[in-house]
Formats: sequence, C-alpha cells, structure tokens
Amino acid sequence: MAHGALLAAERAGDGAPILFDFLPRLSTIVYGADGATNFDLIRPEETLEAGRTYRSPEPATLAIPAGQENVSVYLRKEASPPPRKATIAIGTPLREQAAVSLWVEQKPAAGRARILMEAPILGRSFTVDWDKAQEDARSWDEIIESQQHHVPIPQRLVLPCGMPAWEDTVRADGLLSLLQSEPFRINPDWETLAAKLPQRPFGQYCISSDGNLPAEIGREEIERLDILTDKALDVTRRRLAGEMGPGTEDNAALKFLTWQFRRCPTDVVKWLTECIETRGPAHPFVRHQMRWVLVYQGLGRVLRDEEAVECVVEMLLSSDIESWVWNRQSACMAFLLSRSDMAPMLLSREDVDRLASRTLADFRRNIGEEYIMFIYAPFLLAGLRRWRLKGPTALVSGIDPLAEDFLAIIEEVEVDLIGRRRPSANLQRRRDKILPILRDLKEELLCEGTNPDLLMDIYGAS
Repeated sequence: MAHGALLAAERAGDGAPILFDFLPRLSTIVYGADGATNFDLIRPEETLEAGRTYRSPEPATLAIPAGQENVSVYLRKEASPPPRKATIAIGTPLREQAAVSLWVEQKPAAGRARILMEAPILGRSFTVDWDKAQEDARSWDEIIESQQHHVPIPQRLVLPCGMPAWEDTVRADGLLSLLQSEPFRINPDWETLAAKLPQRPFGQYCISSDGNLPAEIGREEIERLDILTDKALDVTRRRLAGEMGPGTEDNAALKFLTWQFRRCPTDVVKWLTECIETRGPAHPFVRHQMRWVLVYQGLGRVLRDEEAVECVVEMLLSSDIESWVWNRQSACMAFLLSRSDMAPMLLSREDVDRLASRTLADFRRNIGEEYIMFIYAPFLLAGLRRWRLKGPTALVSGIDPLAEDFLAIIEEVEVDLIGRRRPSANLQRRRDKILPILRDLKEELLCEGTNPDLLMDIYGAS
C-alpha cells in the first residue's frame, strides 16, 4: 500500500491523473423493446480519477404504473452477492404512469455508492438503500427472466371464404349462377356483381381476404371469374381515360375488383394510389366525396406485395394524420396493420405514437353520439397491438404509457355506453356488440387476454 501511495504521489507530481482501479459494477433491470434486460449503472470498464465523484453516464429509465404507491427496483452489486430488491414508498398513488430515472453516485475510497432515483412528475428524488433491500436467492438471469412480459401478439386477420356466398338463396342468385351468364354478356351487370362479393353469409365471403377461393370451386368457374375480372379492368381503364359507355358511368366495376381482395390485379393498386396522391377534384373515381371510402378501403383490401404495402404505409404516414377521416385513412391503415405481417414492421415508435393519437381521437369523437363512426377505432387499436412484432412491450400496461391512455379512453366509452338512458334501438344493438370487444381490448392491454379471435370478433361487430 505504501509503495502504491508513492507511485500515486509521483504521478501527481508529474501532473498525470491518478485512476482508481476498481469501481464494483452495479446493475438494475430495465424494460425496452426486447423486454426486461440488464442495465449497468456502473459499467465493467469504468475508471475514475482519484478524488472525483463518479456518476452514471446514462441513467436507467423505469416506469411506475398508474395507481402505484410503491416502486420496486432490482439491484445487483458485483462485490456483494446475492441480488437484492429495494422497495421505495412514493406516497400518494399516481394518477398516471410516471417515468423515473435511476443512477449511481460514488466517490472511490469514500464509502459505499449512493443510489438515487428521481421522479420528475412528482417533483421529488429518493435514495435507494442497498442495506435495507431484500436479498433474492435467485441468480440475476433468473430474476430477469421472471420479469419478462410474455405478451400476446394478435395473429394476422384472414377473412374466410365459403360456398354459401356462391350458392343461390330464395332472394337472389349466388355467384355460381351469375357466372353462368355474366361473363358472356357484352355489358355485364356490374352493380349486381359488385353487390354480391361483399356479402358474407355465415361470416364467409366468396373470396378470402388472402385472395383464395373455396376448394369446391372448379377450373371452369375460375376461368369465368377471370373473364369478368378482365372485363372489369377494361371498363375501369376506359373510365379513367374519360371514355363514355356502359359501365363507365360509376365505380361498380372497380368495386367488383376490390372485393376480390388480394386476388385483385395489381393495376388497381396503381390506380387507387395515384387517385389518392393527386386528390384532384374531378378524378373519375371521386366525383362525389363519398367515393373516397371506396378508394381508401378498396386499397386496403387489395394490397398484397411488400413493395406496394410499404408505398401505401409511407403515403398514409406522410399525410396529415390529425385530419384523417374515420372510414377513409383510419380504415385503410387498420386494414393494413391487421391483415399484413409487414405493415406493423414498417412503423417507427414515432409512427405508433402518432397513430395512437389518431385512434384515441377516433374513440373520443363517438362519446355522447350514436357510435356510427366507431367501426374502425377498435380495429386500429388492435392493429397497433401487432407492432409487438417489432416492439414486444408495445401497448403493455405498466411499461408503455400508451396502454394507460387506451385503458382510460376505453373506460370512458364504457361509462358512456352503459350510462345511456333510453338508447335508440340502433345504439342498443351497437352497444351489445361493442362492450364485449372493449372488455377484451382492456384484457389485452393488461396482458390478461384470452380471446385469440379478437380481430375476427371486431370485424364481425362491424
């Protein structure tokens, strides 16, 4: 020790820094996109000039869920195994989720480190006492694993197809009967054809949202459907060119094409995208403002290849999200996030925050009303939950503040729906469908969900 002191004095005399050679590593657990993980408050490679105070170069950021009166922090000190769990009383329960910062201050050879925690929302700071913390016999890796939130990720929604929509009913011909005559007419009945494909008896369409046909459909029927598809493309192309003639007076042929979902030819994707980008007042597809619904929703239905999905997601995100219309842009984005595995992966955290604000506004605008414009708000929320493919803790209560925002708005909607006196018959029907969906959405945000068919249930309620 005396020899070491002599060397230190010589260095000091030469104006060289004297470095303390050992700062015991101190770690905690934080939650990020990949779940619970180790965070070094004092890193293994840290050194410090003698006589100076060490402070963590980067604090650990933790979150205190709303309603909590205490916050627990796991700590591991390299020189003092085993790990420990410190519990800090913060006083009055929080009304909203709060962020806290945790860091270490230590002066070598001057005693043990001070572990400090600051909660800006409370305007207070706390000292974490290592000596009073409870020892945990588990290994550090075991503790981290126990803190992982194994959150469910909704499966991609695939709307099924089935034979009932192809078969005749007492009220109307099925698609099989229409295929006996319409492909061979000079001017097919596009209005009837366009009305047939969106029908879904027993929850099954003629064509699935992935563009598949029922297994019972034979080659001849497929060839006739292809003939109609080519004719619809030709009529729509002539409508775009401003030509006059049968079928060019409205969007019935275009609607017939978009309700083939991903079976729709890629030319339609180009036409609809260009329509949105130009937004001309006299575009053939949107001579009336209500036609924008078909344009946006049709585009959301037919997208299938990655390049097109990326292009449309970028186009939507670059627009003014604050002014989106519930059954246009919101609906299109809800379709993409719920039916595509790629679309959620294209979002950044900033994109998620912006879309969450739009979704909250779509929820809020229905409070006190008839909930006519509520259809796509739950869909957009459920679609945002699929961002967990990229950020596993996204919209998880207690970790992501957005989850608390959504829980709060859901409760507001529930109170509004349940508290209505003498609701109209239409609102009563909507309420009976909406309330179970809200309950399931809350459970998913709390990671207590047990309904694997939530996306399908939301679609069915629409």
